[in-house]
Amino acid sequence: MITTELNYGDVYLVPKKTVVDSRKECDTSVQFGPRRFDMPIYPSNMKSVVDEETCEAFARLGWFYTMHRFNVDACRFTAAMQEKGLFASISVGVNEDTMQQLAELKAAGLTPEYITLDVANAWCVKAERMIKHIKQQFPGSFLIGGNIATAEAARDLESWGCDAIKAGIAGGRVCITKNKTGFHRPMVSTVKDCAAAVQVPVIADGGIVEHGDMAKALACGASMIMAGSLFAGYDESAGEIVEINGKHYKEYFGSASQFNKGAYVNVEGKKILVEYKGSIGKLLRELKEDLQSSVSYAGGRDLSALKDAAMIQVYR
Repeated sequence: MITTELNYGDVYLVPKKTVVDSRKECDTSVQFGPRRFDMPIYPSNMKSVVDEETCEAFARLGWFYTMHRFNVDACRFTAAMQEKGLFASISVGVNEDTMQQLAELKAAGLTPEYITLDVANAWCVKAERMIKHIKQQFPGSFLIGGNIATAEAARDLESWGCDAIKAGIAGGRVCITKNKTGFHRPMVSTVKDCAAAVQVPVIADGGIVEHGDMAKALACGASMIMAGSLFAGYDESAGEIVEINGKHYKEYFGSASQFNKGAYVNVEGKKILVEYKGSIGKLLRELKEDLQSSVSYAGGRDLSALKDAAMIQVYR
């Protein structure tokens, strides 16, 4: 049987009676693990999106972040962030180098507030072993596991010990997994399926094109949202600036691309150039203003209103 599934562009939310005098009254903050953040969206933990400066900037603004795991000294990064009075949020894989990094953190007496297990398909035996190891060695860390795309996978990660689950496979702008392997699920269906299956928070990862997609993701049951291309191209973003015919761009590439791997092996990502956009401040203000508007249209005062928003399918 072939089922029909939906992406963010296939649906809209139905307005309710607005109960606030001004959308500025609407609260967009979210409790996620041990901390509360100003917004429920954050940049992808990709080498072409975040670097140490990006992470520090977001932490100081009260937004969540996750540092990528590629050629990063997790010990040094964790210590540096915590010495600045900020929280440490790192990414790890499932191989021996991760075991070494975790051992070094333990030996140094360092505990990152957040650890993200970052693998292409976390519904696997290696991820299960690593999740259980991390929970045993770092019980004080909030553990995010991903990525997965089904309710059954989400339930397994929850049972293995994840404190939050990242849902979305092959939905990103520079991900070509669906082209190379044939595997993918649209994000509305993925997030609804996963969020309904577990009690822990679900992070909707990928597929954010319009600002309104934030509200749609939250209406599907997500607690947090991760986005890559949305945050690429700014001063505070990672990536090299490239000049072409007098115009400036920044490189944006997938974690499974040859540009990140350093070799053309098991490539499931590509590189594109995104327009250089200057300071990220304007984007962050606009994202917050737009989400405040979404809350007002949902008939509420905070993000909980979006959980009850009615969703309709449209035909493009």
